[in-house]
Amino acid sequence: MIALFHRCMDSLRRRKGPLRFVDPDLNWLGDMAPHSEGNTMNPIIRTYIFYGLFMSLYAAISWMLEDSASLIFLKALGSGMYFLSQEGLRARFPERYDATRSLATWIEFKLLNAVLFGTLITFINFKPDAPLDTTFRGFVAAAGVVAALDIGFLLYGRRRPERPS
Repeated sequence: MIALFHRCMDSLRRRKGPLRFVDPDLNWLGDMAPHSEGNTMNPIIRTYIFYGLFMSLYAAISWMLEDSASLIFLKALGSGMYFLSQEGLRARFPERYDATRSLATWIEFKLLNAVLFGTLITFINFKPDAPLDTTFRGFVAAAGVVAALDIGFLLYGRRRPERPS
């Protein structure tokens, strides 16, 4: 899904050639560099699959422990976000590439930032006896508001021309 998003954004810009993400000297999952010289989407997809599988495993273990649905959601969300926050978003999106970063990559960065914020708010507001839909709606509302604001400011900043000081 992420690769499709990047392809759609590249086709809107009428960009030809292989998909490019960031410089190949970044440390990817397990400190392994991407296999190809051209930066394909494979390392990015592998990273999302790793986080998704870990979250699914944690949710399955919580389900076997007969936790409530709301608590399973919170544990799964927190397990994936723990790894991402441990590493830090700026480890995946270094500041030195901000000037050359594509719009799709900026949006991905802002969405991940919003998910981390939504996770924090969900942990703060968690009530053990709350139903799953209430917990999920709180997470989506917090992440949605932050994502809308961040992406809105990003798009507004990109459309204004730079003015000399």
